[in-house]
Amino acid sequence: MNFRFLFVCFILLAVHGIPVSISRAETLALEDAVQIALSSHQRIIQAQELYSARMEMETVAQSDQLPSIDAGFSYDHLSNHPVQTISGTDFVTNDKDVVHYEIKITQPLFTGFAISARKKLAELNVDMASYDLKQTQRRLALDVNIAALQLLQAEANQRLVEQQRKQFINHLEDIKAAYVQGMVPGNDRLKAEVALATVEQQLQTVISRVTLARSHLNLLIGRPQQHPLEIIEPAITPQPQQQLQPLIELALKQRPEIRTAELSLNSSDENIRLANSRNLPQVALVASYWRNGDNLSASHNSYHNNDNSSIGIHLDWNLFSGGGDRARLAASHHQKRAKRQTLMELQDMVRLQVEEALNQLKVAAKNQQTALIAQQQARENHRLSVLQFHENLISTNDLLTARTLLTRAEANLQAAHYGILLANARLSFALGQDPLGDEESN
Repeated sequence: MNFRFLFVCFILLAVHGIPVSISRAETLALEDAVQIALSSHQRIIQAQELYSARMEMETVAQSDQLPSIDAGFSYDHLSNHPVQTISGTDFVTNDKDVVHYEIKITQPLFTGFAISARKKLAELNVDMASYDLKQTQRRLALDVNIAALQLLQAEANQRLVEQQRKQFINHLEDIKAAYVQGMVPGNDRLKAEVALATVEQQLQTVISRVTLARSHLNLLIGRPQQHPLEIIEPAITPQPQQQLQPLIELALKQRPEIRTAELSLNSSDENIRLANSRNLPQVALVASYWRNGDNLSASHNSYHNNDNSSIGIHLDWNLFSGGGDRARLAASHHQKRAKRQTLMELQDMVRLQVEEALNQLKVAAKNQQTALIAQQQARENHRLSVLQFHENLISTNDLLTARTLLTRAEANLQAAHYGILLANARLSFALGQDPLGDEESN
């Protein structure tokens, strides 16, 4: 290859303002695109932050069972000395300046099981956040799969339309030559030109779809919208014959949404315990040390001892709250029953999703077989139509129709091909399979 010649051409194109691109498209396998999205997409970051927040709240709940230490300080300046009158005589009881320091340690002894309930709720919330993260990963992986397959199908359709355009151009040249020889009427040439113009419009539409599909996929994997990107065509792996009921059982076992709903139902019991704790006494061990004085260090007190300490048991028991505690407990029971219904509805939805995905896979496989036969027939029909047209045995309309039928048959075959890939992705999602390949063991 003459590199000097290529360099000179490059310089000439640049001088004349013709854009020259030497960047190569990024080529990714579908699995790599999924991994990139799972490592950087905003949805994943958001779910991870929510998980981290739940972890911190678990630490908060665990800290409730530990002693708390509180410190306080106050300074008050009184306008008059406080006095106490005894038998008509006033006795000064304190200075005008009152400085108070205090430190208090409180250790809960019994809270009506509120602390243990809050701790268990926090643990369940962490587990639910973990499953929410898995579900976010699975949903994003499915979106990437769909976007990539849509891009591949749009690119395949573009190639088909370009092939049809090329053959329509050849047909137009043949019709022009036949017209010159007086073999076809003049309106046949117009028909061929109209057909070519129609294909040109279709090509622009398909190119637009490719651009949008690529932009969508780029955004999912964190690339600029116009980033040149190519996805390696995934192969269709043979699927064993699958029965519906075992797949449903597997999905009910693996789907993160099911586990989240089960954990949410379990948390209802802890909410009931928490609501019921308000009907029980609250007992705490409290130790205090304080200083009272007339200066900032509280080192001097002319009327009392300037420091003291205490230790004791504090008991609080709300005996009546206007029916509020009973209403809270009843509300917790209602919420538990509602969550049980939510779980049952979710299980039904999963069953339906598995059945739908499996049926789509079977239909796509049958469509591929039918479309393959139709494509072979349309290709042979087009080949014969070209020969017959050259022998002046069929009209221009017949020739153009044969090519249109071939394009349609090839598009149907491609749609069936990508339908199988898409159905596989949807079935994998319906079964709850982990996109990272880390299947959960139960």
